[in-house]
Amino acid sequence: MLKRTKDMDSASAGVFAVALLAAGGASLLVPGRAFPDSGALLWGLAAGLCEGGYFVGLVRSLERAPLGWSYTWMRGSSIVLVWPVSVLLMGEAFRPSSLACVIAVCAGLGLLGLASGQRRAPGAAAWALSTGVFIAGYNLCYKLSLAHGVQPLALFSLSMAVGLPIQTCVRIRRRGWASFRILPERPGLVLAAGLLCTLGFALFLVALSMTGAAAVTTIRNTSVAFTMVFSLALGERHRRREWLGAALVTLGALGLGWK
Repeated sequence: MLKRTKDMDSASAGVFAVALLAAGGASLLVPGRAFPDSGALLWGLAAGLCEGGYFVGLVRSLERAPLGWSYTWMRGSSIVLVWPVSVLLMGEAFRPSSLACVIAVCAGLGLLGLASGQRRAPGAAAWALSTGVFIAGYNLCYKLSLAHGVQPLALFSLSMAVGLPIQTCVRIRRRGWASFRILPERPGLVLAAGLLCTLGFALFLVALSMTGAAAVTTIRNTSVAFTMVFSLALGERHRRREWLGAALVTLGALGLGWK
């Protein structure tokens, strides 16, 4: 949906605003204390900083490269980053077969990089990889906040409240005050994207509260397979290496997250 808009900076800020209002409103209907202690709040704020960085990197990546390539690199690299931290510092299990799955993810990313080299602008790979770092960061911060018993919807609304000013400042810095608009272009599309974002993250955070960060993050990032299919609707055409690369990332992710 973001890729279909001309001004992705404005559209991504609109998605943040919709998600903030939707998640914040829904969290008011959930009984109990939203943030039980300061640890839940601090990790939620850290997740928001990573979310802001993620959307900034997402926009830059989508501006420079096709959706299928950039999204697979972002998500695939985040899988590789989350696992060592989760295993070494958070006590998550790591089976010998997991190493083969990590290799499959890396091989898939390599195939994608080779296949799409002629269709991306300079700096696309750097932005995609930095975005993967932010994805890994917010996944780990969400998990640490949930460990304190935070309410998932309140956690997500806090994260959006932190990320929205970051998005807005970046938007103004890139385009200037003269181009600032309250409503983005194609508001219906932005509204739909924001609601889907809220629903997707609500399901993700509930799952994350039940098991390890690496497993949930990995299974969630099989979304690269759907993205390759959705990108066809944008007119993108993929080579065999790209399909094989996305398949390896997806299969590696499924193998890592399987229990």
